[in-house]
Amino acid sequence: MLFGKKKSTVGLDIGSHQIKVVEIQKDKKGARLLNYGIAPLAPEAIVEGEIMDRGLVIEAIKNLLETQHIKCRDVVSAISGRGVIVKRIMVERMKESEARERMKWEAEQHVPFAITDVSLDFQILNPEAGENQMEVLLVAVKNETINTLVDLITAAGLNPVVIDCGVFAMQNVFETNYESLPEEMIALVNIGADMTNINFVKNSIPAFTRDLPIAGNSCAQQIQKNLGLSFEQSLNLMKGEEVKETTQENAKSVIRSFTSDFAGGIERTLSFLSASGESEKMSRIFLSGGGALIPGVEEFLKEHFGIPVEILNPLRKIGFDPALFGVTGAERVAPILTTAIGLGLKEVR
Repeated sequence: MLFGKKKSTVGLDIGSHQIKVVEIQKDKKGARLLNYGIAPLAPEAIVEGEIMDRGLVIEAIKNLLETQHIKCRDVVSAISGRGVIVKRIMVERMKESEARERMKWEAEQHVPFAITDVSLDFQILNPEAGENQMEVLLVAVKNETINTLVDLITAAGLNPVVIDCGVFAMQNVFETNYESLPEEMIALVNIGADMTNINFVKNSIPAFTRDLPIAGNSCAQQIQKNLGLSFEQSLNLMKGEEVKETTQENAKSVIRSFTSDFAGGIERTLSFLSASGESEKMSRIFLSGGGALIPGVEEFLKEHFGIPVEILNPLRKIGFDPALFGVTGAERVAPILTTAIGLGLKEVR
């Protein structure tokens, strides 16, 4: 290693609509965003989280890293969707070494897949949760899901050093940039194109995670249907841009209807918390992803739930050169990079 050379970490977020990449450098002073890139994906490349055209995705990844002059080949990426289970469970109290041996037997009761088909990991949250009981955060991922992603990244000429969960990357960003009070329930809501990831966090522990099928494309489809526009025009309205055939005012009522349905999805997810003995009361909601920038969503959710709602700023305590974002500005781009930044903040050994 060269003297004085600072190591950077590359976070790669492969979404159904866009690929996002960031390069983050960390030292004793903190983290700094060195570089980022966003590349669109053809609609047929990834559909509902499933890779339909592997070649298109691989080419997009290669081109993005080349265009952004990112030389580091070691990347941290993420998985989410139906192949991922994150669950808090109660098990018999035991040493961590013993738990590692027995966890697959415990997991059989909680994972809806054959244990032979999944990779497991866990973290002991509370070693004394009850009489001879301990609370564990269990993560199970289908081997097929992991292998597909690893093969894709490898085919793009990269080395996947860490595969994380998307909801954990979002939480990593929050905890790097914000503080929360003890016992405060925070809702981290990442609104992607095809899917919304929700992570309810309390005392830095995921209380409950869930994926919702209502997301940015759902809003675009409602605008398209109600206003008689093309899908591309609908996306432009969602970005706050003007469209000749209509106005932002006409789109507002459709977006409000979408957000009402979206709030209902959050409320239904909240109801599952009571089954685990947690309070259903949220203190704050933080939005991220491209859907967080849809005009009116932040204000409507604030009005609906009666609690503070804000767009998460993943660069609040991370250094960067404003010139990186040009005339667009960091506030319009950073929310889209949230998952990628969370991956780039991951400690890689």
